Amino acid sequence: VTCTDMAALGGSHPETCYGRYGAMPLQRSGYLQELALRILLYHMSVIAGRYGRTIRPVLSVGMAFYCRVFVEVYDDKAGVNNLSLSHGHLFQSTKCSTFHVTPMATNAFVTSKQQSQSDNNNNIANSDNNGANNKGRNKKNRASNVYRNGRGPCDLGEPVCGETGASYKIAGPLWTGPLHDMDIVNDAISRLEAAESNKGIHPTAGASPLHPLHTATTLHGMLVSVSEELPDVPLYHCLPTLCSAVNSPTIPLTTFKAALINAGYRVSAYHKEPNAIKTNAPNSVVWDIVRAWCKEHPPAKRKESKRHRKGEAQGSNAPATAHDPADIAARILAKEIQTKGIDFDTIPKELLRGERKKAKRWALNPEANWGPKKAASGRNKKRKLEEDDNDVENVDGKKNEKEEEDT
Repeated sequence: VTCTDMAALGGSHPETCYGRYGAMPLQRSGYLQELALRILLYHMSVIAGRYGRTIRPVLSVGMAFYCRVFVEVYDDKAGVNNLSLSHGHLFQSTKCSTFHVTPMATNAFVTSKQQSQSDNNNNIANSDNNGANNKGRNKKNRASNVYRNGRGPCDLGEPVCGETGASYKIAGPLWTGPLHDMDIVNDAISRLEAAESNKGIHPTAGASPLHPLHTATTLHGMLVSVSEELPDVPLYHCLPTLCSAVNSPTIPLTTFKAALINAGYRVSAYHKEPNAIKTNAPNSVVWDIVRAWCKEHPPAKRKESKRHRKGEAQGSNAPATAHDPADIAARILAKEIQTKGIDFDTIPKELLRGERKKAKRWALNPEANWGPKKAASGRNKKRKLEEDDNDVENVDGKKNEKEEEDT
């Protein structure tokens, strides 16, 4: 399935996106491409569920100026009941890049005792548990046949943004399950590499050889970057956006990823965005790394306009709000660093260039001014017809003049 209406899926026309796909996008979000894919998959899974079917994404990518998904459809009425486990909502801070993806529902096993003590379990010691508590803890990781509504950021202890105190924007629903089947992706990579070693033709046994693919290099690079993504982490942070919020130069990508891995978290890139930080680390850890870097490399202070120094908002006569860019940066940097052991110097082995698979990731556009062209309009068509008619009249006039001269 290919969707070329990225203006709607990307958030430029949210009312159109909701009318077509039943989900709200976000404007000017750093994870625009992946959110578009997840909204599309959510819409497809809902339509399949109406007919007692489920979908399994095989490959979901953003290509050029459109998004394309390959899915398998199964007759699975029992799987339709589990559809809510693969859907969720997105809560995005209005003043920084902090976001939360919460599930639509959950079927985790929770006893009545655990449910009643869910708000106070942070104060209970984990040592000297008796046999009953151990039994309850083992049940907690087990799936139940009771489906409960999901919880929002309030259940995570953040009714507002934990960094800036701003409110959240709500987007979705969206697909929170995996985007790719890694087995099929790795098989496709091995086929392309086998074809490259055989002059561009896959060595088929007993069958006629396939013609070489002109885009084999670009396709191989895209699939390699897809295979390196974290399959269980929806959406990502954009590193330049994180640094811009505190007015800091962009942190080197390898250095930032090394700090996350050294802190005990996983991190990867995204096949459409080379500066993406897709990680299972909480927002607080991500911002702690930014704060630790700014502590070693102090950023320059933001310049304030004359209106702001007078207590007025920039570009208007209204009073200045508490969420101007300088105030947001000061709030983020003023918080204490809670994450221990942030290490920028030790580069893990998986981030070294020699350890990565050689591939042409994030290929450039094939030609200049690449993208969707301007749609044809009636005015342009009429003008072209008039020009064609004038050309025909000029040709006929020249023929008549030549006949007169010959006569």
